[in-house]
Amino acid sequence: MQELETLLKHTDVEVRREALESLKGQQGERSIRLLLSSMEDINWRVRNTAIDILLEEHPVEAYIHGLIDLLYREENAGARNSAIEALIRLNKKITPFLIDAFQTSNRDVRKFIIDVLGEFKDNRSLPLMLNALKDDDENVRVTAIEHLGKVGEPTVVDALIEIVGSDDIWTAYPAADALGRIGDRKAIPSLVKALEKKTLRVPTIKSLSLIADPATLKYIIPFLKDPSKTVQEESVRSIERFYQKGVSEEFITGEMKGALGDRALALLIDHAWSQKPEVRKSAILILGLMKDESVYTTLLEISQEEDFAENVKRAFVFIGKDKPESLLPLFDTENLYQKRFICEVAGRIASPVYYPVFEKFLQDEDGHLRSIAAIALSKIGNPGAMDPIKQLLNDPYQDVQEAAVEALSRLGSHLSVDELIAMLRDGNPKLRKNAALILGKTGAKGAVPALGFALKDGDVNIRRACVEAFSLLKTEDSIRFLIIALTDEDPYIRIASSLSLGRIGGEGVFEALSLLITDSDDSVRVGVSKAFGMLKDKRAVGLLIRLLSDKSGFVVTTTIESLSAIGGDEAKAALLRMLSSVDKEVVRTTITALAPYDDVGQALLPFLKDTDWATRMAAVGVLGKKANGHVRIELEKLLDTEDDPIVKKTIEESLKK
Repeated sequence: MQELETLLKHTDVEVRREALESLKGQQGERSIRLLLSSMEDINWRVRNTAIDILLEEHPVEAYIHGLIDLLYREENAGARNSAIEALIRLNKKITPFLIDAFQTSNRDVRKFIIDVLGEFKDNRSLPLMLNALKDDDENVRVTAIEHLGKVGEPTVVDALIEIVGSDDIWTAYPAADALGRIGDRKAIPSLVKALEKKTLRVPTIKSLSLIADPATLKYIIPFLKDPSKTVQEESVRSIERFYQKGVSEEFITGEMKGALGDRALALLIDHAWSQKPEVRKSAILILGLMKDESVYTTLLEISQEEDFAENVKRAFVFIGKDKPESLLPLFDTENLYQKRFICEVAGRIASPVYYPVFEKFLQDEDGHLRSIAAIALSKIGNPGAMDPIKQLLNDPYQDVQEAAVEALSRLGSHLSVDELIAMLRDGNPKLRKNAALILGKTGAKGAVPALGFALKDGDVNIRRACVEAFSLLKTEDSIRFLIIALTDEDPYIRIASSLSLGRIGGEGVFEALSLLITDSDDSVRVGVSKAFGMLKDKRAVGLLIRLLSDKSGFVVTTTIESLSAIGGDEAKAALLRMLSSVDKEVVRTTITALAPYDDVGQALLPFLKDTDWATRMAAVGVLGKKANGHVRIELEKLLDTEDDPIVKKTIEESLKK
């Protein structure tokens, strides 16, 4: 023990930490004293080691008072923090000790004890928390209030209500906030009364919105014209909160108009241009709830800001659902952005009143409008739109064709499968391709033989479409045709077929994919490797190990990931061998691929010292999930020396778990 005491004063951190390790298994007061003393060490790794040994090796009763004594070390923040960490880890079993320790004249210690007890959420500490509301020190009172709010125990509501009604603003503010988090409706009258105090309006408005009793909305709305900008902004956000908590839009707008009349829109528009994004979003939503088309100009202007475009669309939809005709004049503009925007909004509303406009836009010179109009018409669901949309299957733009395929697929119940099958033989390759896609998307399983015949088409795009259709249909015959497609001359088709078979599986798939393991195209070998990973068939491990020596780095890294997905001892052994690769990307991929295995810590530890920061990052990412024992010690060492801020932050986060 004398030698240990000497070593614990050594200048080398690791010497001190290893000295503590030697205390494992040694009981008695002297061991506990040395551990508690080491919790005052200047190095956090030493302190953490002391905590771990103390909590794991000794009974609580033997050291609890020593831990509490460390809370009094005003000159040593590290010791205090370590003591707090240890106390929190001990959890509810030390509640009685902390209740006794609260009887101290040291206000800091009283605050620390409240903080620790607050983490436990132990009802046995509620009487102490309630008594702490009358503590001489305001910091202790505030801390108790904050934790009572987290506990959410209804029995504390009366005490918090009393504080809100007091003249002590220092505690009334957090008490008002805590009542909202608890959510007991009993607090509503006191919160409404607290609105009379300027200093309490912000937390009180927020708390009332968290409780969200519709009857209290009338007390909040007038504060939209409060002299305080902060109060106004909290009111805007709170009104939205009422809506999010289920208060109807009709009720909200009725209260808004009743309290503010015509001024309501002007106030909301002002906040829709706020410097605070969250306030802007709330104001925009409420403008939509108001359902007044006079705000269209403002909303269209705001919509040009990408961060708020989606919020504006929602507001337009609110208005347009009740007044679909009000959007019609907005289509009549030379502003292409506005035309597209309104078309998207109208597409979400999908009212039949827009049918003529959408049908007209199918022939617009702007491809985006043609696409938007096709999708919008399909949402309306009028089968009369099918023939006009079919014209877009031959559109010069691929995006427009894709929109037409999606739209017609959505109208699938009105489609003729025979007509689509006939299209597979059309002289126009665009029609053949898109017909195949629609057959797949609509689940036309009876079309599989015709699609199989089309798989021989001389146009590679048609064959690709057939493969996509087969992957969606997933019948036994579809799988058979996908296997046939593995021999196609086009690499893309071989890749797409491989991946589809990997997702679907089925009889003969493994054997067919095995033949492509030596394909001349790098991307095909990548696809096959991925497919084996998806199949998770352990028969593929041997084949994949052969690919680990492939000339393509992309094939190698993909294969590493696939071996990880399949798992097993043979795959693990192969992955461990790849750690010796000279290719850093291969090493990083392998480190990550070893994450599912439990006993690879020792193999990965050397990479914590790698000169490449990305490799260290990969090692930390995996080892951080296994941060115990020797692994944790090495991570702690790295934290002391690591220069890269990203790696350092990742280590810190892993050590907190």
